Amino acid sequence: MNRLATLTLWTLMAAYGVSQAQETSPATQPDTPLKSGQFTVTFSERSPLSTVKAVTQRFLAELRNPPDDYTLEDESFIVYVPESYDGAEAYGLIVWINAGPNGWPPRQYMPLLDKHKLIWVGANNSGNKRSFWHRTGLALDGLHNISKRYNIDPMRTYISGFSGGGRSSSRVGLTYPDLFAGTFPLDGVDYFTRLPHPNNTDTILRYWGPSFRAPPRKLLEHAKSDCRFVLMTGEHDGNKPQTLATYQYGLKRGKFEHVTYLEVPGKGHALPPAEWFERGIVALDAPIELILQSREESADKAMKIAMARLKRSTKAGYLALEQVINDYPQTAAAQQAASEVKRIRDDPELSKSLQDATPSGQDKLRGRLALAKGYLQADMPDDARPLLQSVIDDAPDSEEADEARALLEGMSATE
Repeated sequence: MNRLATLTLWTLMAAYGVSQAQETSPATQPDTPLKSGQFTVTFSERSPLSTVKAVTQRFLAELRNPPDDYTLEDESFIVYVPESYDGAEAYGLIVWINAGPNGWPPRQYMPLLDKHKLIWVGANNSGNKRSFWHRTGLALDGLHNISKRYNIDPMRTYISGFSGGGRSSSRVGLTYPDLFAGTFPLDGVDYFTRLPHPNNTDTILRYWGPSFRAPPRKLLEHAKSDCRFVLMTGEHDGNKPQTLATYQYGLKRGKFEHVTYLEVPGKGHALPPAEWFERGIVALDAPIELILQSREESADKAMKIAMARLKRSTKAGYLALEQVINDYPQTAAAQQAASEVKRIRDDPELSKSLQDATPSGQDKLRGRLALAKGYLQADMPDDARPLLQSVIDDAPDSEEADEARALLEGMSATE
């Protein structure tokens, strides 16, 4: 169990009163021995988010004729692990979506992966000819399985790709900012609003239309404040105008805080040289400490407000504490808030005032859904399944029930 899953589960358990016996269960062992170097691997366990149904739901897409789902055991992935990896230190991860059929890292990039302590995973048969919904699912499966086998730093979990793969990676990075801390599309990028052509007075093409729907508000806010976006193109790349427009009129005008535009002199539509690829990695890594500091500061402020409310009203303070847990996971304030929540729930007198603090409506459904996701992240599907089923039984027509069904479907596909 990686440290992100451990801390997320600990926070959720404390918030919802799960026993210490479950909380301290032993970590899941890797499905295969840890390896280094470049190798091909197949996986048997799908991400609960990777089915076509789950992916289209996240993208808010309604398909008239959705493609059949794939069987993960029929797919293969290329993995590269630096020789220096021994599991003691968390490494970064690049999930790669290629334009062509192979998921290998370009040979000239391998020394950079070693230098910057980055593991690489790319699905084979995930090129431009493959359905976007399958390409997204395979990227999520790669992330899911590598994160189970290796010690991955969630602040350095990046998605990247070239050309059509770059376009796919940009959609995935913007739609799953809760999973990918950085997005690094090369020579191809898409966006969710209409963008003006940088030279629209001199060309027939005046606008690029939106390529997908904007993510929900909470996810979009997270992407803007905590995620990094590095757009790379070439001086003579045909996708340069759209890449520049996405940078200027999309991300910058949209007030994304950590955005970098890199244009390689003299380059056409081709993979960038190693030194330019490294510039992208450096740009992705540069804001990490600033983001962590800002997140801790915001969490501390929210925690002070919650504690002030707790002095005036147990119910109001309790709800504010849960908000800290939900809004600022993996912070010291979230841990403190989880401890306070558990203390309140364990106190018979204090807990009496909470009878309608978590009503039997949407908040309760979301709480059970969040806890079930925590169990899944910690590889505890038997604990997640009854919670997901209870969400469906209690509110079968709700959005939460749809998400619970998608998670159960993903679990069934791996059994």
